[in-house]
Order: sequence, then C-alpha cells, then structure tokens
Amino acid sequence: MIDIAASAVTGDNTGMQAIEKSDQSMTWLHVHVPKAGGSTLRQLFNRNFAEGFYNSNSLLETKQYTCEDVSEIVRCHPWLRCFSDHKLSLDLPYDQADTKVMAISFVRDPVERFISRYFFHRNFEEVACIAQRMSFRDFAEEELINGNAHPQTNSQVYFLNGGRSFDDMTLIKTAMATEQAYVFPIERFDEACICLERLFPDSFQDLSYVRTNVSKKDTSIDPEDQLFVAKYLEKDQPVWDLANNFLNQTLEKVFATEDEKVNRLEAFRELCSRRYHNFQPPKAAGGDDQTVPEGDHLTGSSSIRNRTAPGQSDADVTPNLDESDLSKSN
Repeated sequence: MIDIAASAVTGDNTGMQAIEKSDQSMTWLHVHVPKAGGSTLRQLFNRNFAEGFYNSNSLLETKQYTCEDVSEIVRCHPWLRCFSDHKLSLDLPYDQADTKVMAISFVRDPVERFISRYFFHRNFEEVACIAQRMSFRDFAEEELINGNAHPQTNSQVYFLNGGRSFDDMTLIKTAMATEQAYVFPIERFDEACICLERLFPDSFQDLSYVRTNVSKKDTSIDPEDQLFVAKYLEKDQPVWDLANNFLNQTLEKVFATEDEKVNRLEAFRELCSRRYHNFQPPKAAGGDDQTVPEGDHLTGSSSIRNRTAPGQSDADVTPNLDESDLSKSN
C-alpha cells in the first residue's frame, strides 16, 4: 500500500511535510470515465487548482492519447497542475522526468452506469442518440447484442487500459502499483474526497461540493432488464471491486481509527450541506450570511478559490450529475 498514506496515520510530521512538498511538484491527470461523476469532479479540480487546471473536451472522445502523447503534453505545458479529459487512460508516463505524474479516476457499478447513460442520452437533446426513441430494453439489446456502441462506451476496463482488452486488468493494476494512480468507486465519493484531502492537502484543499442539475429519470427500470444488462457487463465488475478494495485499504492507512474516519466524514458532509454553488464559498455554520473561507476546515487557510478556469464563465460550470452519481456515497 502507499507509503504516504502510512505516514499520514503515524502522525510523523516529517512525513506529512514531505507530502506537502512533493504535492507541489505533481501533475494530476483525471482519467474521466464517462458517466462516473466526472462532471462534478472537474468543477472541484477547477476550484482547487484554479489557473493550473485545464479541462479538455473532444468531439471524438473514443480516440485516446498514448503514453507518449501525454508525456509530450505534460512536457510542453509546465504550468499544468491538473488536466481532465475523456481521452486519457491509465497508460501514463509515471516516470516523467520533469514532474511527478499522478492519476485519478472514478469507476461505477456497471449496471448503474449503463442505466445512467441511458437516461442521460434520453433527455439530453443536444446529443443524437438512439436512447431518445427506444425503451431501455430495446436500447440495451441494440448496444449490447447488436454492437451499436463503441467498445469504450460500455466497458470501463477497456477505457482504463487504453483499448487493449475488455477483461485484462494488468495495465490497471500495474498503474495502481506505482502508487501514483488512484481509482475509486463513485458511489463512495465522500470517502474518496476525505482521503485525497488528507493525503494531498496542497492539491486538494477543499473537495466539498453541492449536488445540482440532477438528470431526469422519467421511467423505472424493470429488475429483469437490469439482470439482462448485468449479464453483458460482468467483465466490468472486477474493476469496480478493485476500486472498492483500494478505497478500503486507503481509508485504513489514512485514518488511525474508525472514529477518526467517521468524524472526518461527518465534518466533510456538514460542509457540503452549507454549499449552494461549487464556485462560491459555503455558508457559515449557524445559518448567518457570512461566508467561510475555503480550506478553514482543513488547514486554517483563508485562501478562497472561487474562480473559473481562463475563458470559462459560471454558466459553463454547472454540475451535470444524474440522480445516482453521488447519492450512494456512504
């Protein structure tokens, strides 16, 4: 397991200082698995990294960068502290000479992710998709049996290993073994956030968030149809299980006792409850109108990062979560 997490548990100040120093020289790469809570995470990165964050969107996101491509991007843009893109996989230059490349990605229960994507495309008029004119079962048969979908669309394993295989976990496990890649389950988003805040306090000063813009689910999904989908997505289950196990291990390393973890989680969720916008400071405790400087709940810092990325307005950064993206955090 990761050494930096172990030093956080022991209370060794030297270790924690080393974390903060190395934190400054890191370049974080958000491997954005579609329909796994990434839209909100991008906003939190924007708020925490400010001008050091770059959010990339492509009109052809089924083409992923190679390791060499990413190395060149990082080398040519030394100002970059965090980069988010659907075009990234876990095939990354972890041995980059000029910075320490760190990866973060969230995965999701395969069936829930498929259902989420159906409703997203069913109600998102800007994207032409067969979901807009099909029942859930017809949509599932069209994609999972007839193959009317790119392999990356319904396979998180295929996405994370850069299109090598639907079931080969080797690259994913190798990346995580470098101790520079963090893969968490989106259903436990809050727990992942408190780990990141503790391990990397300079990078992630405040990951509290607000749930807004919930996608509409205009029909229920029959349990039989869910079982039908699960049969075709069973190769994705191992990566979700791996992410859950990794989070469990990380929590054990970061927090010395269960009580410490529970207390920190309660404090994090209390701060989330006082947020009304992901780019504005939270309301002060007690219900008055004063704002609380972001970071106070962690380090006592008065720094407020409530700006958008260069060239981006508040209208561009409204979260695009569906109902189950974060509702299962526990």
